[in-house]
Amino acid sequence: MKTNLVLQKLRAGEAAYGYWVTSGSPLIAEAAAHLGYDFLLLDRQHGHWGFDATVQAMQAIGPTDTMPVARVLRNDPAFINQVLDLGALGVIVPLVNSREEAQRAVQAAKYPPAGIRSAGGSRLMLYGSDYMQAANDETLVAVMLETRQAVERAEEILSVPGVDVGFIGPSDLACSLGVTAFASDEHEAALQQVLQAGNNAGKPVGMPLATPELCLERAAQGFRFLTCGSDMSSLLGDATARLKVLRS
Repeated sequence: MKTNLVLQKLRAGEAAYGYWVTSGSPLIAEAAAHLGYDFLLLDRQHGHWGFDATVQAMQAIGPTDTMPVARVLRNDPAFINQVLDLGALGVIVPLVNSREEAQRAVQAAKYPPAGIRSAGGSRLMLYGSDYMQAANDETLVAVMLETRQAVERAEEILSVPGVDVGFIGPSDLACSLGVTAFASDEHEAALQQVLQAGNNAGKPVGMPLATPELCLERAAQGFRFLTCGSDMSSLLGDATARLKVLRS
């Protein structure tokens, strides 16, 4: 089976850097995959990825060394099974607030006896004849901690066998806490609490960030699964800067 280079890095204690793709454009996913990021995150929760576009993006990312990761709509075996069958080597599951919900995500992503994932998916033969034997070890499962409740239960959530990463949702977490993201002591304390919980459980923790400077700063603190910007933020930022010059 194709080796999951992101898991390989994380298991070696290294940071993995990704790029968030929300537009639903396979062309953008293809171009971004050739840039050399460790992973691309196709956002099927808040992004615009339909079924056909997701298939095309997986086809475009596949020949590169960039790992395809998908965030699903919710913690549902049907959604998790689908993106894995299409070729994702990692799944990000939103709004995980308890140990039981983390176990549900893991079981959906793993073949028996570790889970309940159904065998199938015609694209998986492209990953090798040993896919089913190796997939449980090569599929990254990240659970999102993005509420006050999840922060309070972070260590028990991240201690679940099969959970590979704790991925913080800073904006939803800020809403849950009643503060502004990255702009209050309470928010920062929650981020650090999840990081410490991950350290205690032996699991890497990460979050989405806007700039490489912020990514490097957080990596120095110990966060190891980080996305640096997105296709839409890059487009709007660049177009806005160009227009500002033109209007001046």
